[in-house]
Amino acid sequence: MEDPAKRKELMRYIVFFVRMYRPHAAREDTVLFPEFKELVGEKEYNELGDKFEEREVRLFGKSGFEGVVDKIASLEKKLGIYDLSQFAPSKVATDK
Repeated sequence: MEDPAKRKELMRYIVFFVRMYRPHAAREDTVLFPEFKELVGEKEYNELGDKFEEREVRLFGKSGFEGVVDKIASLEKKLGIYDLSQFAPSKVATDK
């Protein structure tokens, strides 16, 4: 993406997405999935995991989710947004 204005706008939307997604993912990991696992039981939870894994291979191919992640990383590099540190806020003086 050569247009600096478009790149800046894209980065702004990515920052908004990350700001929204972090608490969502944290809630899934700390509340939703542990409760779900307790509700359905260990055996059924593992069986569901196997079914999701099979579907992942059908949808994304042999490389599965990891292959998609690699493709996204490649696109991020082409767009110049792969280095996430460029979006991180700078450390404040009290963080010494």
